[in-house]
Amino acid sequence: MSEHVALILGSGYERLDFEVLTRSPTKTPYGEPSSPVLTLRIGDARVACIARHGEGHTLAPHEINYRANAWALAQRGARECIGVNTVGGIAPELAPGELAVPEQLIDYTSGRLASFGGAGAPVVHAEFTEPFAPALRARVAAAVAECGYAVHAGTYGVTQGPRLETAVEIERMRRDGCAMVGMTAMPEAVLARELGIDYAICAVVVNRAAGRAPAAEPIDGQIQRFTSVGLGRAADALAKLFSGIRG
Repeated sequence: MSEHVALILGSGYERLDFEVLTRSPTKTPYGEPSSPVLTLRIGDARVACIARHGEGHTLAPHEINYRANAWALAQRGARECIGVNTVGGIAPELAPGELAVPEQLIDYTSGRLASFGGAGAPVVHAEFTEPFAPALRARVAAAVAECGYAVHAGTYGVTQGPRLETAVEIERMRRDGCAMVGMTAMPEAVLARELGIDYAICAVVVNRAAGRAPAAEPIDGQIQRFTSVGLGRAADALAKLFSGIRG
């Protein structure tokens, strides 16, 4: 496998169009992950991956077994993990089709199992000043830039879903400092931290967030039009990131 780097792929992952070499059903102490551990061919690299919403996209964000996903990849030897997450753009520069590598997050979710500690296991107080590993973030951003695409950063606001947000909720998030909104960065990021896995996100902007979309193009239309565009760019960036890696 490719130097202990794994992927967790979100909505529309099949549009990345990487070859699936193997599917390995996996059980963990926390139940079954969202999908078998998939082995993808990316260039000459073989990369362990989980489809975050399941291979049939049947798991809503709050239904995902984030603990099992992280544990399964750790058991496969992952020491770094890149999440590919579709998001809505709040900041004006985050137009549909753009890519972002967030540097911070704000967690607006509730009720998700967000730690391996507790319930009889030792409580873990994860140090989380920087939720994304700076060195891995830099590598992802460099791969995006090497493909000729703009590299955006900013704060990722994590909402509960699966519904999209109201315009007033988005305005609150803007005041809080969020540049983008999605539903799956947490607790994925903190669980990776608890397992000692460096974690970063390549965020794919597929729409402008509520209240920021032009009336002539509703959010649903933007998502349909730009998901393939953005994921195509993400696939290019991942191919660049794994180029030269064999295994």
